[in-house]
Amino acid sequence: MRLEGRKNEGDGVARRTAALVLATLLALGGPAAGQETAGQEAPAAGSEADTASALPGVSLSIHLLTVGPGDELWELFGHNALLVRDSLTGYEAAFNYGIFDFESPGFTWRFVRGDMRYMVAATALDRTLEGARAADRSVWAQELDLEPADKLELLQLLATASRPENRVYSYHYYLNNCSTKLRDALDEVLDGQLRAATEAAAPGATWRDHTRRLAAPSLVGYLGLHLLVGPRGDETTDPWQEMWVPTKLRDAVEELVVVRSNGIRAPLTKASEEWVESSRPVELPSPPPFNVLFPLFGATAGACYVLLAYWAAGGSRTGRSALGTAGFAWGFLCLAVSLLLGAMHFTGHEFLYRNQNILLFSPVGLLLALLLPPAARRMETGPWTRRLCVLAVGLAVVALGVWAVPGVGQSNSEWIAFALPVHLAVWWVATRVMGMRSEFD
Repeated sequence: MRLEGRKNEGDGVARRTAALVLATLLALGGPAAGQETAGQEAPAAGSEADTASALPGVSLSIHLLTVGPGDELWELFGHNALLVRDSLTGYEAAFNYGIFDFESPGFTWRFVRGDMRYMVAATALDRTLEGARAADRSVWAQELDLEPADKLELLQLLATASRPENRVYSYHYYLNNCSTKLRDALDEVLDGQLRAATEAAAPGATWRDHTRRLAAPSLVGYLGLHLLVGPRGDETTDPWQEMWVPTKLRDAVEELVVVRSNGIRAPLTKASEEWVESSRPVELPSPPPFNVLFPLFGATAGACYVLLAYWAAGGSRTGRSALGTAGFAWGFLCLAVSLLLGAMHFTGHEFLYRNQNILLFSPVGLLLALLLPPAARRMETGPWTRRLCVLAVGLAVVALGVWAVPGVGQSNSEWIAFALPVHLAVWWVATRVMGMRSEFD
């Protein structure tokens, strides 16, 4: 019935449609730098009510576009967009969430505070595809077999969201990103069928696991994100939450069977094809096996510190200078990480709160950075230097104990395996290799 109702509106609708689409295409917004659309023109949709009523749903087609990873850190996780086409008028627009502009006033400071203001806009498909090809990023397209009225409703939602007064929204990398926005819009027009299909599904991976596997191509990104994400990142996600990952939304849509208004069950996806191929490796199904590297590098760093100490103990000035520099570097690293982890509690980055890595990289590092270089020059340690080294080892052991308690510790065994050998090496040098001054010296 809904299909026939749209068909019978006649040529008058077609003429109004063409006029409104022309007006829409002429009302282009300013340039915006986006997660996937940097430098592209972002056309603002016209009156959402007029556009939705003027475009007959039967001539609309909807494609879910999934863009593969790129080179930049924020591109490693991929991207989603919804492409809307009208075969009757030639209207075509790809609605993208997650658009941001580094140059916008206060962007960096708001990002640091966790107050991220991103945008949604309708962008040109050809530029999206050209940008993907230039960056060697794949583009996967799924044509959605929605009913005409559902297509109109979806277009109205997207057009309303992309209007100038609505286009800015509060972004969250896990909870409110380019993929979850489209997930919610699709679920709304499907009357909750997308979410209902995930309720009986088995739990998925944790937020951290997805972050680690997707950030793996960037070593700096992998290490930084793994270090900063706190215990909340170790919560198991359900399939609905997992759709913060663009490819998870793609897969869920591919598998979804919906009940139509006439009671017939049918797949939501009509057709799937790859529009842009990429030479990049396929997305890792699980986090990379870097576990063995953390204790290896920790043990190597600790051994190097001990060897420097024995070299310095032999009377080498160069050895003493190198030992002092190494001690300062380790203490400063601990201090810097502890300050960063502590500062996160004053921001909106709630997934970084209560990070137990602060036991491994603690503020004790400030005193170690100040005391270890002069101790290396003299090749002797005072009582407070030794106590601080013992305290640093003790905190790392506490981190290990907390990690071993089910439901309490966070997934930071790799960082424990890295930091504990270094703390032990610093303690060994301070108490066994260097000479010791008493309280009264």
